[in-house]
Amino acid sequence: MSRARDTAADSDGDAPLISVNDLEVHFETEQGLLEMFDDPDVVRAVDGVSVDIGENDVLALVGESGCGKTTLGKTIIGLQEPTGGSIAYRGRDIWETKAGNTDLSFDDIRSSLQIIHQDPGSSLNPNRRIVETLSEPIRLTHPDISAGERRSRIYSLLERVGMTPPRDFASRYPHQLSGGEKQRVALARALLMNPDVILADEAISALDVSLRVEMMDLMLDLQEEFDTSFVFISHDLSNARYFAAHGNGRIGVMYLGNLVEVGPPDRLISDPKHPYTEVLRWATPNLALDASEAGDPPMRKIDIPDPVNPPSGCRFHTRCPEARTACTREQPELRTLEDGHRAACFRSESDHRYWESDPIED
Repeated sequence: MSRARDTAADSDGDAPLISVNDLEVHFETEQGLLEMFDDPDVVRAVDGVSVDIGENDVLALVGESGCGKTTLGKTIIGLQEPTGGSIAYRGRDIWETKAGNTDLSFDDIRSSLQIIHQDPGSSLNPNRRIVETLSEPIRLTHPDISAGERRSRIYSLLERVGMTPPRDFASRYPHQLSGGEKQRVALARALLMNPDVILADEAISALDVSLRVEMMDLMLDLQEEFDTSFVFISHDLSNARYFAAHGNGRIGVMYLGNLVEVGPPDRLISDPKHPYTEVLRWATPNLALDASEAGDPPMRKIDIPDPVNPPSGCRFHTRCPEARTACTREQPELRTLEDGHRAACFRSESDHRYWESDPIED
């Protein structure tokens, strides 16, 4: 079922950099020996998401573990093939390009779409010095420059990401770096590919609290300098708020494979339009909300439904204190409200039959 599209906040009529249309990513679960003759269960990790990412844009995705935000992020940058819908980079379908059906190289697309992992150490070769790790992307993007110029670029970028003296850090191995320093190397390596989009997948969650703001500020400073876009993934609404607010971007709230609310960070947090966003807001104590909002959790049930067999209609209706019978029958679309704010909730439609239906009682 097609959903309404979320568009880049500052799209001045230009074509989007990344265009995701009715995207689906479904996985078959592993089966045991006794289940081998049964049809496998299917997890709907992403199920009907449409979103645009513009030039120099910021989209912060937030939600509980298992909501599909990482799968969506990896599909956006071409690391995960969708099972339905489409994803286009500068107007070319990414997976049609991989099949050789467009005039663009798939390698060029992959170079333009980079990732910073939660654990940067796992993506750094422990047997190679940092200068060797950072030389590789330069060889790919600028094969004709000399070794001396490569080193000069590496030293300059290491200094730019706060690793000084750069010659000292360049000669080290990953095990000689702290977690924050490894993350800076990962950011530098991504930037050396001159990317259009960087996926920061929980990139600050493993850092000490004192370093998180510093790392977010660094990424945003370099975004301006390198003219790149960020898809920033976090389970922490306060981090998503900081990154999106300081990057003049949007927060996208995901629940069970659906994008349920998207909007400017201050508006989304001060006046959430989806009940699940209210849950995330309640569960984030450092948002400095009014003390009157710190009571019981704003939901009927704590347990998250099984993604193999999600609820009918609105997937949040089994936990939502505002749910009515209409919510069990129809899935709300992500519809435009005002000032770039969008929500998938019938309560935002004054004439919807939701208002005449009966409240759900446990």
